[in-house]
Amino acid sequence: MILPNFRQRLFIRDKLAREADFQPLEYWMSMKNIIHFFTYHLHVHEPRPKYLEWYGLKDPCLPFIPYEYQKEYILKVCDCIDNGRDLLTEKSRDEGATWMLSGILLWYWLRKEGGNDFLLGSRKEEYVDRKGVVDTLFEKIRYNLYRLHPIFLPKGFDISKHDNVRFIINPESGNFFRGESNNSNFGTSGRYRAIFADEFSKWEETDHDAWTSMGDSTQCRLPVSTPWGMGRKFAQLRFSGAVEVETLHWTDHPLKSTGLYEGQHPYFPEKGIVKLSPWYLAECERRKDDPTASIGQELDIDYLSSGTPYFNNLNVQKRYEELQENLPEVKRYGFERQGFEIEIFENSDGNIYILNEPVLAERLDDVLHTWKYRYCISGDVAEGLEKGDNSVFYVFDRAMGKDVAWFVGKVDTTTFALLLNYFGVWYGMAYIAVENNNHGHAVIQNLKEIYPNLYFEGDFTKPVDLQKHKLGWNTNSISRPILCDRVREAINEENDGVSDLQFYTECLTFIHNRNGKPEADTGALDDRVFAQGIKWMVHSWLPAPKKISEYEEKFKGMERFGGAKSETRKDIRQIWN
Repeated sequence: MILPNFRQRLFIRDKLAREADFQPLEYWMSMKNIIHFFTYHLHVHEPRPKYLEWYGLKDPCLPFIPYEYQKEYILKVCDCIDNGRDLLTEKSRDEGATWMLSGILLWYWLRKEGGNDFLLGSRKEEYVDRKGVVDTLFEKIRYNLYRLHPIFLPKGFDISKHDNVRFIINPESGNFFRGESNNSNFGTSGRYRAIFADEFSKWEETDHDAWTSMGDSTQCRLPVSTPWGMGRKFAQLRFSGAVEVETLHWTDHPLKSTGLYEGQHPYFPEKGIVKLSPWYLAECERRKDDPTASIGQELDIDYLSSGTPYFNNLNVQKRYEELQENLPEVKRYGFERQGFEIEIFENSDGNIYILNEPVLAERLDDVLHTWKYRYCISGDVAEGLEKGDNSVFYVFDRAMGKDVAWFVGKVDTTTFALLLNYFGVWYGMAYIAVENNNHGHAVIQNLKEIYPNLYFEGDFTKPVDLQKHKLGWNTNSISRPILCDRVREAINEENDGVSDLQFYTECLTFIHNRNGKPEADTGALDDRVFAQGIKWMVHSWLPAPKKISEYEEKFKGMERFGGAKSETRKDIRQIWN
């Protein structure tokens, strides 16, 4: 394949040098047929000996000879540019996507008609343009631009005038390339025929805003990337169904897929039967020190194992699918607040979910003769973030080991406290633990005036703490990893008792940030994760649920670490005050 192409390229070059009449014919053919342009005029830089050995070459400047799947991709991108459609490209590493995109945009830029203006972006400025560094987007443009025969160069093109840092202009047509790094206003400085966003899954913090701002500047957005977790905008777009998706997988590559067969994955047997090849197995062996991220992310286009997920997302996905297949019947309710009273009513769009009503006596006076500590309620209070977080609570039946009710919504702190009180009383004076960070303080201040059975914070640096009487759960640098680990254990052991599908969705986007802190990925939520974590911490400390009549006298008047004192409501208020 290489040698025939070399011969044809030499033939074309020689004819261009000797026959002036041939020059406009070759120019017309190349600018009419982009595959011809790629096959006989473009190059790629490949310094790795292994890949040069494949082609029997030593010079790192290789002719770009597109394979059939690459030709189809090139034509698909051109169709999207011509007709103003977005196209997301997910890829395995080393599929030539960036080289193809830079070659496609160069082909448009070389045209004599104007309007072929393009914005090239990456996550960091140093990846956009550094002269002499071929890994950058602009240097890939230059790599081919200055290897073209002079017939392709625009009239009057002067490197010193028209090739600048992050800006190259065609003086004949006015077409230009502009470069910009990731920011929340990405692309708003102009209007473009297309915008190329390289490695878009790794654009941190501003990827959601950047995608929106791109839409105001062009009708053709071209995000290209290997995956990086489920929480970024790239993954959301990939699975949204709202954007065309093109996949460049290693199995499409004729050399990498040589000897392709099906078998069990060498590192991830839970994936079942997958496609394998000698090249793929060698790559897996080379990447075995970090198989989850390196293999899943760079080779398999596996969003679940890529990035820096906190949970084992394969397990999370399994739990999600199991629940989806056996989803219990859950009734949805809305609520109305009149002053300090809450009334709930059935509503198919409500944000209260009830799986099982409480197992209690009919009269409140009989509660003391039923169960103690059967139900606990864990709450995470919205912080009022720009991404629109929610206040969440779960009602957990400790005897059955499952959530029986939950609430997810945006309400003020007083209303959230009243809802907690309503469900606490309804579920047998359930034990309530609310996060006391930020807005949680306001919820607790309201709740302590009307509800007696509240959680007291413990000191995690001591095996036993009988001194602290601070209300609420405090998530801090010590308690956060303990709480998150407890959620992970529950998921892995398949005993989390969750009936809320969206909890698992939040788990999929829960990550280690760049400092190692477990939290929601940029643009994602983690309210359900922390509410579940508080649930499990409280559940592990509370005594097992028992009939109160069996031990009521034994514990009467005694203090218990981790919970409210068994005294009258009046006495408890005196303690709080």
